[in-house]
Amino acid sequence: MSLSHANIAAQASNSAEPANLPPSVANVPPVDHNGGVMGTRRAFWRDRLIEGGLILSMGLYYLIGNQNIKFPIGTLAQLNPWFALPFLAIFVVLCWSRLSFAVALLPLALPYYLAPKDVIHSAEFSPAEIVLWICVGVAALQLLLKRQHWSYRLSWPELRQRIRPFFWPVVIFVLAALISLIGASSYRDALRAFRQEILDPLLYVVLILLCLRSRQDLARLLGSLFASGLIIAIMAIIQHAMFGQTNTVYGSDPSVGLLFDYTLPIGLAIVFSRISWKIRLLVLLLCIPFIYALLHNNSRGSAIAAFPVVLLFIIILAIRNHKVLLVGGTIAIVIASAGYGVFHYKVNQVLYDTVINGHMDQNHVTTLQRRIHLWQSAEAMIHDQPLFGYGLDNWICHYADPRVVPSADGNFTKDGGLKAPQYSWMLSCPPASHYYIVSEENGTTTHMYDEPGLSHPHNIFLHVWVSIGIFGLLAFIAFLILFFWLFAGILRYLPGRIVEQSEHWRWMAIGATAAMLAGLIQGMVDSSFLAQDLAFCFWLLVATLLIIRAQIGLPWRNPFK
Repeated sequence: MSLSHANIAAQASNSAEPANLPPSVANVPPVDHNGGVMGTRRAFWRDRLIEGGLILSMGLYYLIGNQNIKFPIGTLAQLNPWFALPFLAIFVVLCWSRLSFAVALLPLALPYYLAPKDVIHSAEFSPAEIVLWICVGVAALQLLLKRQHWSYRLSWPELRQRIRPFFWPVVIFVLAALISLIGASSYRDALRAFRQEILDPLLYVVLILLCLRSRQDLARLLGSLFASGLIIAIMAIIQHAMFGQTNTVYGSDPSVGLLFDYTLPIGLAIVFSRISWKIRLLVLLLCIPFIYALLHNNSRGSAIAAFPVVLLFIIILAIRNHKVLLVGGTIAIVIASAGYGVFHYKVNQVLYDTVINGHMDQNHVTTLQRRIHLWQSAEAMIHDQPLFGYGLDNWICHYADPRVVPSADGNFTKDGGLKAPQYSWMLSCPPASHYYIVSEENGTTTHMYDEPGLSHPHNIFLHVWVSIGIFGLLAFIAFLILFFWLFAGILRYLPGRIVEQSEHWRWMAIGATAAMLAGLIQGMVDSSFLAQDLAFCFWLLVATLLIIRAQIGLPWRNPFK
C-alpha cells in the first residue's frame, strides 16, 4: 500500500538516513508536528513569532537582575531577579513547543559568557549554558513521555551511524580530559572547564543531531551563529564611535577577532553562492559591520592572516570551471608577483609596521616575541608532563607564580618576593614546585613578568597538549582531519547526484568549513578552541557537516565515488 506524500516526508525526517525520494515527493513542503503543510504565509509568520518569543524571553530573563552585566541596560539589572522568572517560564513553554528552534537559536547566547546569570544560590551560568540545559531537560522529558512517538527520537545505533568515524576520537578526547582532572593543581577550575569546554559542547552536538533534520533547521543554526557575530560587530562599532575602543561585553580585540573567525565566513560563503541574489545582497550588507569592526580591531590574526586566506578559499570554490580557475589563478599570481617586485620595499615596510611594530609595547617587545616565549614555556611544560597534561584551565597555575604579579606602577618582582595580587582569580592555584615563565633569554629580560596573567600558550595545538596531554591532542588532530575529509566528500558527492536544494547544501558546507579554517589559522597564534564560546562554535561546525552528510545521503564508505 502506497503512503501519502505527507507520511513519506514525515518518515524521511525521522529516519537516521534520508530516504531516496522521487522528485514528486522530494518537492513536498515540510510538515509540522500536526501533519499540516507549512507552506502558507500564516505558518511563516507563526515561526517568526516563535523565534522572536524565544529570543526575547531568554534575553529578558538574562538581563533582569543580572548584576554581572557591565554594559548599560537601564534599570533592568536593578530589578528583583524574581521578576525574570515569568520570562523563563515563557521560554520553557516555547522550547517545549519548538525544541528544534531553541536548539538552533542557541548560538545567539554564546558571546555573553563573561557576564553569567546568578541562577540559584549564587550558582552562576552563562546564557548559553542556561539555554542548553533547558533544551536537554525538555528533550529528556519529552522522550520520557512520548517514548517511541517522540518526533526527534534516534536509537543508539542510528546516532552512532550519524557520527560514525568521529565516535572513537570523541571517546578518547573525553577520556583524556577526564584523566587530566586527576593531576590538576586547581581541580575546581579544571572541573568547571571540563563542563563548559568539553561536556556542554558535546551535549549540544547530540541535540543538534537529534533535533535538526531539515535544510531550514540548519539554515537557522548557521544564521544564528552569523547573527551572534553581527551583534558583537555592531556593539564594537558603537564602542569605537563613542569611546574609541573595540572592547565589548564579549571581551578584548583578539576575542572579537576570534568570534569573527567562526561567524563572518558563513556570510561570505552566502555572498559568493548561487542562491537568490536578494539573499546574497542582504547578507553582503550585513557583512559590512564585520569589515568595519575588523579595520578598527587590533587583532592582526583575523584581519591579516585568517580572512585573506578564507576569502581566497571561498573564491576558488565559487569558480566551478577548472579552466577559468587555472587561467585566472595564473594571471592573479603573475600580477601579484609583478606588483610585489615593483613595490616590495613599501609592502615589506607596511607588513613590518603592521605585524611587528604595530604591537610593540613600551619595552619594545613585540607580540610575536611574546608568543615565542609562551611557546617555549609550553614546550618546557610538555617536556615535564607529555602524556596527561596539567588539566583544563590550569596553565596559569604552572606558568607564573600567582604571588608574584606586577604592581599598579609597573614595577614587578622577579626574585620571589610577595606583592599584593592584581589577578585575584589566580589565587585559586596552589603554589607549584616549578614555574615555566621565560624571564631571561641571552642574558636579557624578556619582560614576560609584565603579563603574568596570560592564561594560555597562544597556540591551539600547544593549548590542547598542555591541558589534556598527547592523547587528547591526537584525538583533536583526528577531528580536524575527519572534518576536512568529510567536507571534501560532500563537495565530490553533490555534483554527481540529484539532491534537492543541492546549492544550499554546498554553500552551507563551504561556509562551515571556511569558518573552521579561519579559526584554525588564527589558532596558530591564539586560542581558538578551549574556551566556552569557541568550543561551542567548533563543535557546531562539525555537527553541521554531519547533518549535511546525512541529509544528502552521502555514505561513510567510499564517499569519493
